[in-house]
Amino acid sequence: MIPLTPKEVVIRIARRVLGENRVHDYLIRRGIELRHLQDGYTGGGEVEERCEEFDRNGRKGLDRDCSERQTLIFMVDGKWMHGGLTDRLRGMTSAYRFANEHNLDFKIFHTSPFELQEILQPNKVDWKISPSEINYNRAFAKPVLLYREDFENDSALERQIDNSHKQFHLYSCIDTVNEKFPEYFNELFKPSTILEKELEHYGKLLGETYTAISFRFQNKLGDFKEFTFKELAASDKQNLLDASMNVLKNVAEQAQAAQKILVTADSPRFLAEVEKLPNVITVKGKSIHIDFNSSKNATDYLKAFTEFFLISRASKAILYRNRKYKTYPSNFPKYAALLGNVPYQIVND
Repeated sequence: MIPLTPKEVVIRIARRVLGENRVHDYLIRRGIELRHLQDGYTGGGEVEERCEEFDRNGRKGLDRDCSERQTLIFMVDGKWMHGGLTDRLRGMTSAYRFANEHNLDFKIFHTSPFELQEILQPNKVDWKISPSEINYNRAFAKPVLLYREDFENDSALERQIDNSHKQFHLYSCIDTVNEKFPEYFNELFKPSTILEKELEHYGKLLGETYTAISFRFQNKLGDFKEFTFKELAASDKQNLLDASMNVLKNVAEQAQAAQKILVTADSPRFLAEVEKLPNVITVKGKSIHIDFNSSKNATDYLKAFTEFFLISRASKAILYRNRKYKTYPSNFPKYAALLGNVPYQIVND
């Protein structure tokens, strides 16, 4: 069992004494303030009064926000740490589910660090929204936040959705869809042309039946800068590298003859080693974390999206966990496998 941090201990005691709703609402207000999510908003007043005035005077064009349904906008604009690819995808699908169930229009404003629609296009839902369509007047819009996995986040979001605003700018990476992730994902997204070309290319290399195995080292091998994670000592790096290679070789031996193995990892050093093995396929490109890279070029992030879809089309998906060196329990292959209804397992070493 992972020990609680002092902050988590305080939160749990407060929840027991003050009640979940009061504590969560406080954390939300504090979170919005500390993350500066309210920066850039102007004006004030009550939107109902303004709408009544517009309707009474018949000022068409000025009352556009008053006549439309309320809109929930999933914000990825760089105002806080939005998480990696999986965090963002599960946050967007969860927000879409909430909007559906609460009769809200749904949009995605993903500009940090790149425009999402360059890689993922709307499928059955037109979720695109331009900067000019986002209103930052406090009378019409407000930022809202989901705070943590261990709270009742649907009720927390409901308490932030009121009748006096027309836009709600949601910051979240919380998963509330769980097993229904594929349903909502496929309603929202389909690959863009550039992503489809990548998937077609690697699909030919992999064939119809292949196994996908994922490794998540963070910076333990010293070649993937992410937050403040530290690299291992030289001897431990080699031990972890050797252990990972042995697991991969075992997976390859258990596969059918000539069957390809898709390997995904965040370590260029490790990928360079596995590419020497027969029947191993890796996706070319940079190994980068979306939240820790400033490039605005969408193609710099194409590798991760390609890997995600390829895992969803595998016959089996595996995540390698090294308990001694505490490699990260990534949700990346789990959600990719979920998307394609692919059998998924964690191999612990």
